[in-house]
Amino acid sequence: MLPTPNTIVPDYRNVPHSHRLPTSHREVQRTFTKLSRQSLASLANQWLAKKNRDFCRPYLLGDRRLDGGDDDDEQYTPAQSHEELQEIYKQLAARKGGKREIQHRILDGDWRTGISMYQLATAEIQYLLDHTNSLRWTAKRLAKIPNGKNLSLDMEVTNDSEHLPRFQAQTFMANLARELTPLMKAHYLLIKIKTMPMTILRVYIHDSPYSTEASLALDNGSSDTARAVFFIWPNGSNFVYSSIANHFGQVISDDGRHLRDIVQQAIPKAFSRPSARYQLASTNFTTKSLDALLAYRGPGKSNAASGGWSIFQDHNFSQNALDFVASQNDHGKEKTGTRKDGAVGATAKAGPGRPKHSLEDKETSAAKRRREVAAGRFGSSAQPNDGLGLERVEVRIDDAFPAMPGAADDADADTSNVNEQPANRNRRGRPSLLDRSLDEIEELEDGDAWVPDVRVVFQGSHVFAGVRQLVEQGVVDGEKMPGWMTGEAGVTIGAVKQGRIRTKSGQVPGACV
Repeated sequence: MLPTPNTIVPDYRNVPHSHRLPTSHREVQRTFTKLSRQSLASLANQWLAKKNRDFCRPYLLGDRRLDGGDDDDEQYTPAQSHEELQEIYKQLAARKGGKREIQHRILDGDWRTGISMYQLATAEIQYLLDHTNSLRWTAKRLAKIPNGKNLSLDMEVTNDSEHLPRFQAQTFMANLARELTPLMKAHYLLIKIKTMPMTILRVYIHDSPYSTEASLALDNGSSDTARAVFFIWPNGSNFVYSSIANHFGQVISDDGRHLRDIVQQAIPKAFSRPSARYQLASTNFTTKSLDALLAYRGPGKSNAASGGWSIFQDHNFSQNALDFVASQNDHGKEKTGTRKDGAVGATAKAGPGRPKHSLEDKETSAAKRRREVAAGRFGSSAQPNDGLGLERVEVRIDDAFPAMPGAADDADADTSNVNEQPANRNRRGRPSLLDRSLDEIEELEDGDAWVPDVRVVFQGSHVFAGVRQLVEQGVVDGEKMPGWMTGEAGVTIGAVKQGRIRTKSGQVPGACV
């Protein structure tokens, strides 16, 4: 029986690079409006390169002759060749002006027939590189699933890096498309960034395989018809960063998160082989700064060298870390006349036109002591302008409530409602990762001590730099402060018990990364 003309059959082909969206499309207008003048000119020269001309073809003079267009209606005269356009955009990039000039020439002139999916993807990636704090990223760890049949019984020590899969772009993309094609229609772009040590995967999701390419061009005003998801692989690391491409003021719906989770679950399957299966494990680390991600969850020694241990990642000490001796460089810096904050110290040498006594207030011994304690606890990390700021750190205190005098007299009081209060509390919005599980609630009910549901949230442009300033000002006792307040744990969410922070899975941070 032949299908009726109104029957829609699934199309399992991916959206190609050459598929074009109209210049009036919402995503096109919103993306190109945010780019700067230099970024637009750089992208135009990138699209005009020989390797990209097949799916970034501009509107040339020969196309107007074939179309039979009218010269009077054209705002921009088409160029005769790609080389001529390259010279035009080089001249536009060299001179000053507003971004509207280049934006209008791209959308209304040289690419008036439409913007390809490759052009839209590279434009969004360019904006991401220009504004590294524009999206919120979640770090995942690519871990191998242990196989009981292949466990070795000897004491041989192996290197964990040997268990990581090889990242071969074509094979990975073919496996990823095979996993996602039956579920959704999408456009994929995998590109290696030269300016930063990472590889970016952009997946433009179009809900289901029953959606045709023509439906991509429709602009129905809904923000959930398509969704761009970004994934980043730092070079030489076993971590993966994921984020949803949203715009300012746009609320990410549950459908967008669900589509992101589908792609996230397919990534370890694309890496897996019959003899090696992988999974993405949570690291309890979320931030907006890509530089902070590379520092805390990137290649090198920095993953377990936060807080006071950060002095060993700067390569300022030639001796072994196990035989560490305090360097004399810091003592020499204190003898100079200028401190790190730019103030002239009391030891500045007197000279012509300079008074013998400094006009600045002398640093008291207590303030100097607090500054030295902060330097010892934080090391070279948590500097206000280091570009590694974490915007939010949330912890749950799992220590038992301290016994109060006279508590024995009230031991017979009814406390059943006290333990049930955290579980029965109704919170608006999505559930928090710090919410206690059923096993944790049963463990607390079986215990003798009362453990309240106390949560502490540090929020700001640079959380740990703010804590360091509080230590230097004497607001926080730097000697009694727990280590997780210095950033040693390297997580943004976790539970604290007996001064040590633990992740959701119960493992101590640093032992698994």
